[in-house]
Amino acid sequence: MAAKKPSKPWRLVLSTAGGPVYTAHRSKPAAYRAIEEEKQRVADGYSRVVRIAVEQWDIDGSRWQRVEHAWQKGE
Repeated sequence: MAAKKPSKPWRLVLSTAGGPVYTAHRSKPAAYRAIEEEKQRVADGYSRVVRIAVEQWDIDGSRWQRVEHAWQKGE
């Protein structure tokens, strides 16, 4: 039986010293807006995220698939 597509098929993987934190988003533009917001929180000193990756739900494979490494601290 195939896995059901999640209602928020885009997610960010926020890498921190304590491990990954996942945030789900309904669309690709919403995910990329969230990246910009997280980068601003890092710049302001409110977040300890060191890397952000974007994943999308793969309907055929019934799993999350990495789309890109969107940002890394120090870049």
